[in-house]
Amino acid sequence: MRWAKFFVCAAALLLGAQPATAQSTGRIAGLVTDAATGVPLPGAQVSVVGGAARTSTGADGRYVLSGIAPGSYTVRATMISRATRDQTVTVAAGAQATADFALGVQALVLEEVVAVGYGTQRRADVTGAVTSVNAAEIAEQPVTRVDQALAGRAAGVDVITTNNQPGAQMRIRIRGGNSLTGGNDPLVVLDGVLGADLNQVNPADIANIEVLKDASATAIYGARGANGVIIVTTKTGVPGETRVEYSGYYGTQTVSNRLDLLTASEQAVLINANPNLTLRFADPAALGNGTDWQDVIYQSAPQQNHELSLSGGAERTKYRVSGSWLEQQGVVKTSGFDRATLNVNLDQTVSSRVRAGTRLTYSRSEASGVRVNDGYGSQGGTVTQSALGFSPIVPVFTESGTYSGPLVAGATVDNPLAILRERSDQTTRNYLLGNLFAEIDLLSGLTFRSSFSYRGNERLAERYTSRLLLAASGLGQANVDNVRSTDWIAENTVNLQRSVFGGHSLNALAGVTVERERNWGSFITGRGFPSDLLGTDGLALASERTVSAFDNTVSLLSFLGRVNYSIGGRYLFTVSGRSDGASKFAENNKWAFFPSAAFAWRVSGEDFMDAVPAINDFKLRVSYGEVGNQAISPYQSLAAYSNGNQYAFGTSFFTNGVLPSRLANPDLRWETTTQYDVGADMRLFNNVVGITADWYYKRTRDLLYSKQLPSHTGFTSQIQNIGSLENRGFELGLDAENYVGAFQVRLGGNISVNRNKVLELGGDNEFTAAGANNALPRFAGSALVRVGEPVGNIYGYVWDGIFQTATEAAASGQTGAVLGGDRIRDLNGDKVINELDRKIIGNALPDFTYGFNGGLKYGVADLAFTLRGVRGNELVNLTRVNLSTPGGTGNQLAETANYWSPTNPTNTMTGIGIGPYDAMTSRWVEDGSFLRLQNVTLGVSVPESLRSRFARRSARVYVSAQNLFTWTDYSGFDPETSSRGNTDIELGWDDGNYPGTRTVTLGVNLGF
Repeated sequence: MRWAKFFVCAAALLLGAQPATAQSTGRIAGLVTDAATGVPLPGAQVSVVGGAARTSTGADGRYVLSGIAPGSYTVRATMISRATRDQTVTVAAGAQATADFALGVQALVLEEVVAVGYGTQRRADVTGAVTSVNAAEIAEQPVTRVDQALAGRAAGVDVITTNNQPGAQMRIRIRGGNSLTGGNDPLVVLDGVLGADLNQVNPADIANIEVLKDASATAIYGARGANGVIIVTTKTGVPGETRVEYSGYYGTQTVSNRLDLLTASEQAVLINANPNLTLRFADPAALGNGTDWQDVIYQSAPQQNHELSLSGGAERTKYRVSGSWLEQQGVVKTSGFDRATLNVNLDQTVSSRVRAGTRLTYSRSEASGVRVNDGYGSQGGTVTQSALGFSPIVPVFTESGTYSGPLVAGATVDNPLAILRERSDQTTRNYLLGNLFAEIDLLSGLTFRSSFSYRGNERLAERYTSRLLLAASGLGQANVDNVRSTDWIAENTVNLQRSVFGGHSLNALAGVTVERERNWGSFITGRGFPSDLLGTDGLALASERTVSAFDNTVSLLSFLGRVNYSIGGRYLFTVSGRSDGASKFAENNKWAFFPSAAFAWRVSGEDFMDAVPAINDFKLRVSYGEVGNQAISPYQSLAAYSNGNQYAFGTSFFTNGVLPSRLANPDLRWETTTQYDVGADMRLFNNVVGITADWYYKRTRDLLYSKQLPSHTGFTSQIQNIGSLENRGFELGLDAENYVGAFQVRLGGNISVNRNKVLELGGDNEFTAAGANNALPRFAGSALVRVGEPVGNIYGYVWDGIFQTATEAAASGQTGAVLGGDRIRDLNGDKVINELDRKIIGNALPDFTYGFNGGLKYGVADLAFTLRGVRGNELVNLTRVNLSTPGGTGNQLAETANYWSPTNPTNTMTGIGIGPYDAMTSRWVEDGSFLRLQNVTLGVSVPESLRSRFARRSARVYVSAQNLFTWTDYSGFDPETSSRGNTDIELGWDDGNYPGTRTVTLGVNLGF
């Protein structure tokens, strides 16, 4: 991409800038060490308080601040996870002053510097709800995605793997969902670039992750802050000799759970007992186990990852360059994900008042997908559904070497192996993020910062379905999607830091940003190919072709500001606001202002707390703010026209024409979320134990809702701002770190409770979404959104067991009721089973989520683990629907062998040849609660006497396991699933998703 050349050239100019040095100034130099061991600390930040001079310690722990005018100064040393220390020094012209620091470990980084919107703050001064995950915690688990490192570690942050397919997106929610249709994904900011994709970032490049949860922390992002903000900062270089680091691992993935199905002989016995079939087997036992189709499509899949980085610098220049290669095969054959990344970070001190730098991240990924989640009943079936339902009596190939068909001719299901081999799905993506910035100290404590960031994305998806598959109707089908996007942001801010009125301090920020984003692409579909040989390259040969394209541009102009005021470090005030003008919205509502305010009281700073020595720090917080959500497609406020064959004239059946397709809405505006938060932060027992607690209330108004319109308007619906919903909840986080004898022990835990409720739907009381795929027509419309209820409701009939007598079935008023069939409860007692007997039969949102993590170090050995749990949610196991007909010609669950009969009057399984009731019932709703050992890692650091020949700085080997154990009552593949992806209103539906995986890896970290 041409923007990559721009950033590389800019970086070269930065490295080449060399300023002149004044002769009338002095220097401050010193050494930063560990307070307990005296070992030098590289990477510590040293700065002059209230001034411009700042630097980092080198590999030997030493630093130098040059160009310091004569006078007295307070010098501050800070480092992640260590206590900040200040010293006062006097600098003379032409002389060097010395300031050495010994930094002690802080169990809960109270003094660490954390990233907030458009700046940084000491954690002790933060008035909002902010959670951090640092590089050490990420390194404890060798994950392929950055967001996987967040799972179970941050209260109020729900990270769900909705699809285990390699390279698939994850679902992240911060304090619940705020919108029905406007999007609920948090804003991701990577090195100052807004809207980044975490799947395109190498986790080893991450230095720190900050999660901004309340509105006082996110209001600075205005119209994009409603769903929370994740700020990701990548690693930078430190002055000193060049450091070379290599990390690599190799692992194997296996399917963590398989479904218990019938063997060939067991299925034959049930078919023989089915009076509705003429198919019979003379000797079922001779068939044995038959074909295990799960074995046919699954494999033990290898994955490997390699990372190499170079970092270092001189007094004025710091750099870090890294590259990585990930190769991950999927446990479903033919699936996989490969990713290469490049990260370049450069920092240049141009003069004592001018600094500049660049951040560049590039990735290229290639994903090989398989067909899952298309819904039961779709032509030919998906690979997971087909493998579960294909008869084990059927071999993989016929005697002639072709793919075997279904047991009974005419069944609309493809051979599972044929689906894998005869359907290709390749997606190639190029992704570039760049940020070029400069800082100028206009006056002491007054800094101007200007930055220009760019985000570019190219995605090429090529899919071909062979003529051999039913999904292509024997014709062959090709799809080629070519989609591109670019986004640039120019930001200019001024920051003022001042000590005023003695013990008071002021930190003020003001800025303006301009953003422009363009998205464009084309979609080509071809059907009817003379041969499968060329695949998508043969699109020109297709007998039918359709082409569509799109091109849209959106822009955003913003003014922002924030003021932090501290009175003696005890009374902390924060006020912020942002005014956004967005082209997406209607002429009458282009602009909106999003304010926030917060106050914190450090109770532990009061004299009366001296009587409670066990409490080292105690801070109470309260905040209020308004934030927005603009996650809708462009031009939604404008009238639209589309072409098509919608008209008939004379004897012509249809004629192409242009017709109105969308009604204008001149009042369309963004959703606004108002949030209140009350929290407390505590450090106890010499900072060994930390506690953080928050209560919050959020209300979203002006919900973007597709309002149904009367038919006489000529339109079916219109997006309007007419709804509201609320979230309220509680979060508790605890952590402790201490030495127990020779053991260094770290423990952490969190629990989150969120309650969601729909308050208004613009006069409507409820609406239903598909839930199940439309191929199951009486299951569709089973995801219910109703006023006064939470999002995620499951709507259907109450299953009441099995009809035990023919008389009972005849008197039930239930259409199709038979002896041994499903019995539906008559809720209103009118002796008729109809829509009036449907009710809410479950909800996909959990009662609470929780996590527990810990670490143990002894000598050269280290152990780390993470547990994560979800409690109280329900899932719809649609996989069971097509596998619960005793005596069916497709394979069934093994439990169908215990079918109902007069001699076996079970109340859990229908009779032979009797399928499930053909509508959504509570029979398929299951408890989705689980507790998962998400990660456990055991490592050993190689002593210097053994590693000196091959790794001068460090060497560590480890073995790690992900998803080692899962405790759950859910009978599907994996309780952590959602076949509808990130859609909140259809959360909790399992159509036979990509199965969960268990991964074991062996890795090494080397430092040269």
